[in-house]
Amino acid sequence: MGSYPSGRGKKSASGRRLRRPRRSDSFRAVAGEIRITGGVFRGRRLRSPKGHTVRPTAARVREAVFSVLGGRLAGARVLDLYAGAGTLGLEAMSRGAAFAAFLDRSAKNAALVRENAAALGLASQVWVGCGDALRFLARKGPPGAPYDVAFVDPPYRAGALGRVLPALFGADIIAPAGLAVVEHPRELAVPTGPGWAAGRTYTYGTTAITLVHPTRPAPEDGGPA
Repeated sequence: MGSYPSGRGKKSASGRRLRRPRRSDSFRAVAGEIRITGGVFRGRRLRSPKGHTVRPTAARVREAVFSVLGGRLAGARVLDLYAGAGTLGLEAMSRGAAFAAFLDRSAKNAALVRENAAALGLASQVWVGCGDALRFLARKGPPGAPYDVAFVDPPYRAGALGRVLPALFGADIIAPAGLAVVEHPRELAVPTGPGWAAGRTYTYGTTAITLVHPTRPAPEDGGPA
């Protein structure tokens, strides 16, 4: 996103003045600021990476997600995969979660999560890692697992969800009564597979949120043939 000088904005090639973009949630995030929308830390600012390497979840989408989760977060253990600045996991803690694990492949983002958690006084209640999501999920006993809620916001590219969901639900990473909150483009359907099922989808503009639940395979018939 190009920068705009102070004042009325710059001129186009035709000589007409261009309106400066509104300071939406995504614009504020590029400027390095995101606010928690609810809970005990409501209104507190979180530092966010500058630039376009992180796609933060808009405030109105976050508010809707946490409204859906409701009391499920009380005392919960949460996973913020592809954490960015840790906005979703830290807001979950603001709303009652007891522990959060954060993972991002960027060392700078992981450092920001640690800084944000420390600023909220939550350093002792979080684990922050830097690395690949699939390798993390393949570990025996990821920190804090099994999780009651997992926030999954992979890069918007073909096949990403098809790789991460089997890894997430293929082991005891999600609690039997837990769920994954998956953010994805509205036009992309969340795949289903052995061990998980896509539930309700909520749409907000071009963004969609789908709740994904673990399933138990049907027991084999051990009776006589």
